Amino acid sequence: MKNAEGTSSGADNIEDDERRVLADVRSLLDQLQLDVAHELSLDSDLSKDLGVDSLALVELCDLLEGSFVVTLPDEVFLTATTPREWLASIRKAKGTDGQSVSSPFELRDGHEGVRIGAPTPGIFRRLTQEAQWQRQPRRIDPDGTKKYGPGRSGSHIVEWLHLIYSWLLLAPFALTVWTLAVLPISLKTRRRIGRFFARGLCRALGISLFLEGSLPSSPASFIVAANHGSFIDGLVLYVMVPEPLVFVSSVEIERQPFLGRIAKGYGCLFVERGRAERSAASVEKLVGAVHEGRRLAIFPEGSIGTGSGVRVFHLGAFETATSANCPVVPIGIRGTRGILRAGSYRPYPGTVRVVIGSPIAPAGNDFNARVALRDEVRAAIAVLCGESAIGSA
Repeated sequence: MKNAEGTSSGADNIEDDERRVLADVRSLLDQLQLDVAHELSLDSDLSKDLGVDSLALVELCDLLEGSFVVTLPDEVFLTATTPREWLASIRKAKGTDGQSVSSPFELRDGHEGVRIGAPTPGIFRRLTQEAQWQRQPRRIDPDGTKKYGPGRSGSHIVEWLHLIYSWLLLAPFALTVWTLAVLPISLKTRRRIGRFFARGLCRALGISLFLEGSLPSSPASFIVAANHGSFIDGLVLYVMVPEPLVFVSSVEIERQPFLGRIAKGYGCLFVERGRAERSAASVEKLVGAVHEGRRLAIFPEGSIGTGSGVRVFHLGAFETATSANCPVVPIGIRGTRGILRAGSYRPYPGTVRVVIGSPIAPAGNDFNARVALRDEVRAAIAVLCGESAIGSA
């Protein structure tokens, strides 16, 4: 009797989920003025049968996530074609499909990190692997000198081929994210589609991404601070960190016609540096954003360094944290400098690890507390990224 009741309850839950999915899809169709004949069923092909386009599918993804309180993978709007397939993805995310499902962003004990994406198959994968292999030293002498050995000169052809291949990917990607930035769509939709294309770009370029640790699960606001060694650091955090972070950049970026439009479209906040009154106004702006519940992402070094090491941090991020009384989450980024160095336009394949540390709360709101918080976060980031702190603090 107990088993029968359990089975009946499970069937009722499935039927209830089916009704909820169909109700959400119907709501979207009515909004789009589609399917006036009400032919929707669990097996209807939303695109082919009912005329729902890809942008509307992203909106459906957001709608279902809110309705079922789940987080669906970014690729679901390309792989799920029917309401039944959407329901399967939802049940998998909820862990109710009979399998143990964990978040792709969680750190598992004894695991080196969770891999995001996979290498590109075929001839392009071979090209990225060859480019990476050519950059490795053949041996290292006892004095530490790297020797590349015979055949190193032949790597120039491979590197040039990889450079051409990379920019044949980067140029359309840049145009795509700019187009998304100017389209009249919601910020959430724009971010979801942008992350999908950014992950695909990383895979195609032979960049392996690993995430270790997780952000605080508390709904309270926090500030993310990370080291800055490459132009792709922002892209890496955007792709790998699941939270909708608000990146903080300078007004110089905002004034650039191409990058500025992209940054604005994806919700960046812009601050002024330099004179004290400008910095104070910028901090006030950031504190207001924290109080609104936004989670800020800041590179406290302020610019990209040409050499290794975690440079001196500016105080702005920590003045914001102490003034808003919110913790700072340190993040160490490893490997991006080897993929794209400062001043270079030649990307290389490689491995990137993003390591999320424990939140660090401010001990007060005076100047000494800001300095202490800055130094503690800087020391934590140096450990997480595997580089030493350089320069005077």
